[in-house]
Amino acid sequence: MTHVKSGIFFALILGIILFSHVFAAAPSGNSPSDPLSISSTTLSLAPKTTVWFYFDYIASGSVRALSRANVTLDANGVSGIQFGIYTPTQGIDWLRDETTSPIGRGTPYYDTLTGLVVRDLFWSGAFNTSGRYLIAVTNANSVAIFFRLTVTGDTVSLFPEPKPSPTPTLFVPITVTPVPSTTIQGKIIFETATGGDIYTVNGDGTNLNLVSHGIDPAWSPDGKQIIFARWDNSAPGIFIANADGSNEQIVFGAPRTRWPRMSSDGKFIVFSQEKTKVENNIIWKLGVIEIATGKLTEPQCSQLCFVPSWNNDSQTIAFTDPGIGIMTTNIFGGPASLILGPTGSYWDTAANIPRPNLHMPPIQLSKWSSDGKRIVYSQFANDHWDLNVVNADGTNQTGLTRPDPFLYILFGIAPQNVAPTWSPDNQQILFLSDRNGRWEFFVTDPSGANIRQVLKSLTDRISLRFDFENERMVDWIK
Repeated sequence: MTHVKSGIFFALILGIILFSHVFAAAPSGNSPSDPLSISSTTLSLAPKTTVWFYFDYIASGSVRALSRANVTLDANGVSGIQFGIYTPTQGIDWLRDETTSPIGRGTPYYDTLTGLVVRDLFWSGAFNTSGRYLIAVTNANSVAIFFRLTVTGDTVSLFPEPKPSPTPTLFVPITVTPVPSTTIQGKIIFETATGGDIYTVNGDGTNLNLVSHGIDPAWSPDGKQIIFARWDNSAPGIFIANADGSNEQIVFGAPRTRWPRMSSDGKFIVFSQEKTKVENNIIWKLGVIEIATGKLTEPQCSQLCFVPSWNNDSQTIAFTDPGIGIMTTNIFGGPASLILGPTGSYWDTAANIPRPNLHMPPIQLSKWSSDGKRIVYSQFANDHWDLNVVNADGTNQTGLTRPDPFLYILFGIAPQNVAPTWSPDNQQILFLSDRNGRWEFFVTDPSGANIRQVLKSLTDRISLRFDFENERMVDWIK
């Protein structure tokens, strides 16, 4: 018994040491002397706050065109956010004087074809000197916002190079707890990436077929046709084709359309289209095409009407507005109504008072079950995405995925769980997760129990890419 107690005590002390070491060394991002690394995940930023990031850069002499750093910030169209690029010396100057001018500022990025804003803020440039550079992101709003910062470039490094150590590593790499593999019934359609190849495959991994390329693919209710969007310069719009990819036809020609879905009666296709007209005021609206006539109607919705899906009445549509929550509207008229919105309050440390939550953590990819009873969606949870389900009337919000508490608290390990879709019988939910270090398919029961990996033989051969841009990666039919 003494030895057991000693072992438990030793493990406890070791855990405390590891915990202290991990969190004592974590940067805060509160100043240019303590910047954060760039993770390319969605982050929250408090009102009237600036957070600092860093990246390393190697100048390539005369070949400046090959050594550009590209900085992109997306905030779902929210205004009042800005970023500047600084050298470390300028960062020190900024501490003394916050009006210090940066060497570069983010500005809205426009699509040259349509003239529409496609990135909230963007900057691209090359430096004469190799070294570390800083990015200051400022939220000038009176409410918290959510944003995603990415930096790319052939000579850009987002993390310090590891230094060789003469001593062996004490710990093996830690991953999430493995889950069993299984097969599923029915047929799957999926995209490899936004605008990438579109495949169909049986649930057991057989009969894999490349059928097209595009965005946000889906099945028709009878499984005989497929629907998808395409942003090609020659002919952008909403397309429909036979299940094998033959007889492809455009049913609505327009730039920047996404998320097409066919109603359960096979008569209508709903989609979203960007209709931004004013800089820093992003607008996405719903459109509904009557397949037989080509008639277009535009149901009432909010400003950002993303990822629509049908109720089984073929009249009601659920959609997600990242600034509001999950809403519904009817194709035959009437205002949009809220299913799931912000609740509760947060503590304003500056004013030392509680304030109501005016914004929800970001929600993506809501999908109505075919029986009309529930909606599944992914939601940002501090530093990662998890799956949730809610009744169609907004009650009984339930989390389906969550990180392992031990691995999350001690090591910050939390897999991303995204892009959910219902099984044909609504008894399972298929989704993407990077819990094994790459994007793969998994299923779970609607209670969140019994998570299993599926289609592993497929993802061992075909790489998937998810960019957290509300990609509807997969759809499931009988």
